[in-house]
Parts: sequence; structure tokens; C-alpha cells
Amino acid sequence: MILVDDKQIEALESRRLAEEQVHREPPPTYASLQQASSSNQSLPSGGNPTNFLSMTRLHESLRENVTIDPTLYVPTFLLPPLSPDETLETRKHLRLESTHGSISASIKIVPNFGDEKCKVRMFMRSTHGGISARIHGQEPRYPFQLVAHSANGNIALRLPRSFQGPIMISLRHGSVKFSDGINQNLTTFGEANYVRHCFVGDFSRWADSRNDWNGDEIVIEAKHGGVRIQYEDDVPGSLVRARPSLLNRVFGF
Repeated sequence: MILVDDKQIEALESRRLAEEQVHREPPPTYASLQQASSSNQSLPSGGNPTNFLSMTRLHESLRENVTIDPTLYVPTFLLPPLSPDETLETRKHLRLESTHGSISASIKIVPNFGDEKCKVRMFMRSTHGGISARIHGQEPRYPFQLVAHSANGNIALRLPRSFQGPIMISLRHGSVKFSDGINQNLTTFGEANYVRHCFVGDFSRWADSRNDWNGDEIVIEAKHGGVRIQYEDDVPGSLVRARPSLLNRVFGF
């Protein structure tokens, strides 16, 4: 009978643990952890096109990836109830609202290969949270109108390179930043009473009446938070703080 003392037992146990460690998989690298984290934060698949989508949350954030077809027929019994600010003619093709949460959305607009005159109407509102939206779609696409309200949070928008239309920003406490790409195509007409009126692209086609505009349009209302606007394919870090234009200086805005 072979007697083994405590020191020999500890040595054998240490050897066994060392051998197990060798055969284990190596720990994940920092790059792999970053990739996994990025994958977990990515938005889910958008699925089939939809229309008149309305989602409301009270104590949760909204993260949606949707494809909007404004001509898609939806049976009446499947339509969400109209909001107080809507009629059958002005029903939003997309409405996202959260009271105590943020909103993050990737929105694809289906192409318009016909001559249908239709504008995609979208509305987003968060009372205690930020709003982040990326809008894209194959050309030629339907024009869109986006109205975004945030009482306590930032608003960040990524627009298609083909965006052309007016941008109205109402901001009480915070800064407005445009990317270099947006800034090159931006005309600022002035700012008064915390409301800034801008236009991205060629505004020579804009008639005297705002209702006559059939292109893209953005309306932003933020109270406590910043506003960032860039193209969807802009290089990260290309945002610049908006500077007063010549019109602002001349007219004292």
C-alpha cells in the first residue's frame, strides 16, 4: 500500500487543473467581444413591408426595423385606432411613441416605380428618452415627412443621400449639429423664437405655400437635448456645429 501525504495530493491536484486549463478554449479577444456586443445591439430583421404601423410603450424603449409601403392595403379591422391629431386622410404610415423610454428605428421605404403621388407620413415622440432614426430605401423612393418630438433627450437622424426638402427645428436647450455632407447642401433662412428654418437641396421648386411641397420634409421639436442630422452613409465623426448663415447675421437672427 502506497501512502500519499498532503503535499503530494496538492501537487497532483495542481497538475490536473493545469492540464484542464490547457485543453480549455482560449478566452475571447477584445475584438470578438466588441463584435458580439455589436451583434446583440443590432436591430432585428424588418420582415415584410407593412403600412399604418403604430406602436406605443409606457415604460419601455422601442427598437424597430421596418419596411414601409404606403400603398399596401390593410383591412379596416387590423388598423390601429386613430390618434386625436389624425384623420382617415392624415393617418400616419408609421407612429412610434414611448413615454419613459427611447426610440430607435431603421426605416426602409419601398421604391416607387409608378407615378403614384404619395408621401410617407411618420411620427415619433418620446417624453423621457431620445430618438434615433435611420431612413433609407432604393431609388426612386416615395418622399417622406418625419415629425419627431423629444421633451428630454437627443434626436439623431440619418437621412438618405437623396433627401431634399425643408427642415424645421424647434429647440429650447441644446445644440444643433449637421454633418459636413448635410452642411454643404444646407440653406438656413433664419431662427427666431427658438425655431430654425432650413432647406437641404435646391429650394427653387418650393412655392409660396408650404402645403404645395411634395418632397421630403422634417419637423423636429426638442426641449432638453441636442439635435444631430447627417446622411446615412456619412463617415462617423463628421458632425459640425451649425454656424449662423449670412441671412442670420443680416436680419439679426
